[in-house]
Amino acid sequence: MVIPKEIIQNWLMGFGWVARLARRYHSTGLNADQVQAYKVFEDYCRFSPIKGKDILEIGPGQTLEVLEYAMAEGARSCMAVDVAEYISEERARRSGITYRLCDGKALPFESEQFDLIWSHTAFEHLRFPETTVVECCRVLRKGGLLIAKIDLGDHSSYGSGDPSRLFECLKYPRWLWDLMKWNRSSYVNRLRKSEWLQLLQQKGFRIRSCQAWESQEIEALLPRLPYLHAYSRDDAVTSTIAVCAEKLP
Repeated sequence: MVIPKEIIQNWLMGFGWVARLARRYHSTGLNADQVQAYKVFEDYCRFSPIKGKDILEIGPGQTLEVLEYAMAEGARSCMAVDVAEYISEERARRSGITYRLCDGKALPFESEQFDLIWSHTAFEHLRFPETTVVECCRVLRKGGLLIAKIDLGDHSSYGSGDPSRLFECLKYPRWLWDLMKWNRSSYVNRLRKSEWLQLLQQKGFRIRSCQAWESQEIEALLPRLPYLHAYSRDDAVTSTIAVCAEKLP
């Protein structure tokens, strides 16, 4: 990365009108792809039945289809929350889904309101992951499930064709990374697999399952990537995790 360029672009994105303009050209998550949305929905269904459940999706981006499938399968209620208005409230209302915006900290819902919280490749973008996990615990009922797929890669590197850049975000000190990326959609919070699991367990969850995907390319390149040597082998090569965590009594 060209650090001065990244810092300038990040600074510009701090202006609301620039961010709104950029959002018109920004794709998020599943990009309203119905086929992919149904696959994600099926993945969620592996962990819990849907019928009669109150469901919250965090960070749906442009895709309400996952919750629409849940409504069709008998969910009692479906709500979505995001930090930017990628979907109009009218679009959500037509689907019977409540759509809210938040500041990335407090979730705008009552305590113990949901049975299930879903999130697909959004948790890596959280600016305040500890706060969000605490809030997830608050709004879930006892025994409720948080099911999240988390992409641990550096989203700035996607499309570069260079596998060695997959975790390039870890090269930089936290203060510099924030200076380059905090206002941008490519921001990732850089938490590793063990850090996510520890955070969930510390904030009131029991890990029911964790599926991990590893990068074979990073495994082969690991001796040549000294900035990854501070991490365990597991954290250094894990690129994606899918976690199902249950709120403790």
